[in-house]
Amino acid sequence: MIRLANLALRGLTLVSKFLLLFFLAKFLEPDEVGLYGLIAATIGYALYALGLEFYNFSTREIIGKDSRLWLGMIRDQVVLYALAYLALMPLALFVFYKGWLPWGYAAWFFLLLFLEHMAQELNRILVAISEQLLASVVLFMRSGVWGLVVIVVMWLEPGARTLSFCLGAWALGAFLACAVAFKKLYSFDKSSLRSPIDGQWIARGIKIALPLLVASLAIRGIFTFDRYWVESLSGLEVLGPYVLFVGMAMAILSFLDAGVIVFFYPRLVASAKLDDPSVFRADMKKLTVNVIGTTLIFVLACGLVAPIILHWLGNPLYDEHLYLLYWLLIAISIYAFSMIPHLGLYAHGRDRHIFLSQFSAFFIFLAVAYLGQDYIGVLVIPVSMCIAFGVILAWKLIAFRLAGFSACKV
Repeated sequence: MIRLANLALRGLTLVSKFLLLFFLAKFLEPDEVGLYGLIAATIGYALYALGLEFYNFSTREIIGKDSRLWLGMIRDQVVLYALAYLALMPLALFVFYKGWLPWGYAAWFFLLLFLEHMAQELNRILVAISEQLLASVVLFMRSGVWGLVVIVVMWLEPGARTLSFCLGAWALGAFLACAVAFKKLYSFDKSSLRSPIDGQWIARGIKIALPLLVASLAIRGIFTFDRYWVESLSGLEVLGPYVLFVGMAMAILSFLDAGVIVFFYPRLVASAKLDDPSVFRADMKKLTVNVIGTTLIFVLACGLVAPIILHWLGNPLYDEHLYLLYWLLIAISIYAFSMIPHLGLYAHGRDRHIFLSQFSAFFIFLAVAYLGQDYIGVLVIPVSMCIAFGVILAWKLIAFRLAGFSACKV
């Protein structure tokens, strides 16, 4: 029942994301949709830099630890994040200084960045301590319910059909998500807070997380620079349809993470620590079936439903660029399949291959996009994604099979 409730909440979050994109495309001009996509993608990219991917270390540490130690570990994370804010937040002004985002949205950008970062880290903590249901509630408040509110209000009140109203609702949803998660954290045993800040633990975590940070910035760079590249090639008007289509494709990854990955990665980490190949192999087989099946079902559904949705939008600009969606669905499928060996490598701490594959793929993406932009125009972006994600899939799969736990076949 708990898993069904989790799936229901995360399914509602996915539906909300889908609907929000469609209604924004319906109620806003394509250039406003494009600007929303730029803001969302830039915030998403900045979250990686501010979080330093430290959760990759801290969640592995929290899993299996005495619950009396949790709050102290979380406090040490907060200290690290505070230092990251002091060092990196001023750099975010560069985006506005260069004119990549308009200054009129700077206040919304920084408010959303802070709230999203808090909500994201709190959600990860809840998952690590096996509070999946509460994590799903927090995720729904952060990424789902406010989108439904925006849809209803924009439908009933034409005056609310503005990008600023959408961003304000987003901020409110993220704030409420943080409040709910903080209430749970307040119930933890507080005795560990009396211990001094563990600088050695933080330093050890940074050393482990740093390669993963570079890898994540690389892979997320593909999902961020693609929007800026589309805007530079074709302008904000064409970026609007691209944002809609890439949002539809990325929603598949969101559901995969919410409905499959979130349940398997703590189990894989735990079974890897048990050093029992048979248990790990069974978990990997279940993961493989779930990832492939879920991905194919949603890719097929997305491809079939898209023409109907575009007809409802009634804007020929979206129909003209529908081919981008099909290429993006291929790219996302390849990336989704790469998560199977990725999680196997991550569970055993084989982070080096994760780093090298994603770092290399980023530069492959940039090279292919640069070389092909004069020949196939904006289509070069999803084509470059397919090639880059193909490299990631091949690299991680080979690394997984050649590793010492290669008996766990996928």
